[in-house]
Amino acid sequence: MNPKKGKSEVMLFGRKPRNKNRKWMLGGVEIGETSMYKYLGIELKSGLSFKHYKKKIVAEARRRMMLVWAMGMREGKLGVTDCVRAWQALVRPVLEYGTVVWGEAKWEEGEQVQREMGKMILGCSPKMANEVVLGELGWWTLKGRRDFLTLNYWGKIVGGMSPHRLVYHVYQTSRSRYDKNHDSPNNHSLNKWCNNIHSILKGIDLEDTWNANTLTESEAAQWRGTIKEKIREREETQWKERMQSKPKLRTYILLKTQLIFEHAYLTTRDKEAREVMTRLRGGTNELRIETGRYAITNRDRPLELNERRCLICMNGEIEDETHFVMNCSVYEDLREKMFDAVSSILTREGIRISEARKDEEGRKKIMTALMGELFSSNSELRAAALHFCKRAMRRRNNIVRTVLDQRT
Repeated sequence: MNPKKGKSEVMLFGRKPRNKNRKWMLGGVEIGETSMYKYLGIELKSGLSFKHYKKKIVAEARRRMMLVWAMGMREGKLGVTDCVRAWQALVRPVLEYGTVVWGEAKWEEGEQVQREMGKMILGCSPKMANEVVLGELGWWTLKGRRDFLTLNYWGKIVGGMSPHRLVYHVYQTSRSRYDKNHDSPNNHSLNKWCNNIHSILKGIDLEDTWNANTLTESEAAQWRGTIKEKIREREETQWKERMQSKPKLRTYILLKTQLIFEHAYLTTRDKEAREVMTRLRGGTNELRIETGRYAITNRDRPLELNERRCLICMNGEIEDETHFVMNCSVYEDLREKMFDAVSSILTREGIRISEARKDEEGRKKIMTALMGELFSSNSELRAAALHFCKRAMRRRNNIVRTVLDQRT
């Protein structure tokens, strides 16, 4: 055996400082000691930390994200579905490589990359609420994706993997130690992978499967679909809970109830109308209910909620999404055309426009229909709503530029 210098090295796992006087010999040749080992693209450090590796893949994901941006996303030549495919094929795999080994912890830097890509795809402000980005695109958090991939891999181990494979032996040894030391306070740090699997399964009501430590042939065949549905339910529940704590999502909570991709309107070819609708649904837009949150050049403080009145029609109402779509008199001609186009559709849903507009509850019903679930399912109503919002927002912004001459 004739090991070459730099090709063969020793790595000791642990957090103790390295002994510089220590020497290692292999085949009569002195070999070096290293603190990092790269295997199949994953960099493993002696302290079993993946911080350096995760920092590296975040940089690579951002590089690829900007390549997609330059491929046509910036000019609007790529549609939303094409951009999503580019994310799934070119960017996300970088952030998920080897995730079944290192993905147990929360990873905000990775989540931030996904949210930034989502905002670029939707063409919305960086201030858009994260829940809106995930909601419109139907995306799980990356933590949810990592949990799904990890459980899927675990299912392969316990659902029919050959007992002669090294992976199987490593898992069963680790599992035995985990079960033996289950009540030990150090069990989490000593058996991170098993602890992570156990925690995920317990959180999605599959602890019995963990206790069984095996999958039948039929369970193994359906395992991917089973955990996908369970993780989807968990992600949707957590997404709804996060929305409840954000006042700016007052409209979005009424309009969006499922964590699914909004295929109907996000695939429309009218980029301007699509982006206006996203801004109105998401609560981050040009209206004073949103811009009044911030101090700007001609005022030095944020406005109180009751001060964010509409400067377009000057009727004293707060300029929020409902006022814009339902009440502002400046857009009444456009609104009447929209209502003429959708009145029969709304009537079939039990909504009479003339009566519903008289009270707040009725206006909410119309808003939900025009921008919510009925908006997603009815193409005729969707086309009318998109056309109105685009034309009305154009008119509003033109008035701001030419008449008000100030940021509102």
